[in-house]
Amino acid sequence: MRLYFFSPLITNTEIAENVKTIINSLRSAGVFVVASSDENNTDFKKEDLERMNETGEILLDKMDGIIVEASKPDQEIGYLLAYAISQKKPLLYLYQKGTPEKVAQGYLTKKNTPQSVSMKGYTKSDLVESLLNWVATQGISRQEKPNIKFTLRITPQIERYLNWKSKKRKLAKADFLRELIEEIIKKDEEFKG
Repeated sequence: MRLYFFSPLITNTEIAENVKTIINSLRSAGVFVVASSDENNTDFKKEDLERMNETGEILLDKMDGIIVEASKPDQEIGYLLAYAISQKKPLLYLYQKGTPEKVAQGYLTKKNTPQSVSMKGYTKSDLVESLLNWVATQGISRQEKPNIKFTLRITPQIERYLNWKSKKRKLAKADFLRELIEEIIKKDEEFKG
């Protein structure tokens, strides 16, 4: 799962700590995070970002969802909401409980919120739980689309086996190999840690 996390420039220490908690919790859960708060705070490799910049690719197109920390108003939030709604990408609109309602809801009210957008007020104690519950309900981590090309040179014997096994399982060779690797990942306790 790839998520874009946006937070405006925050001077409030408590909210700034919550932003760090959000990023760290997502990464601990195995989520690929790109954060707006720091251009170095991305899981993309520098070369990938340079390539996207050169080819004109849009970073948000590569994301499975968007999370916005909206406790402080920012013009970028409106753009991200419009983008997420138009692209039908899930968006979590977070705001700290106790934030004035006009600021917290800013661009949304519960009546006009599209189905792909979730609004959630949080406290420091329930922030991580709320965040991870939303990630789990999206289900996009299990439906991750393969988009990274990988060249693998194999022997003729391996190719014969892959042809035989993929026909028997009625799967493409690449899908068969992906399934095998996913099974290995599930069993690898060291990787999970």
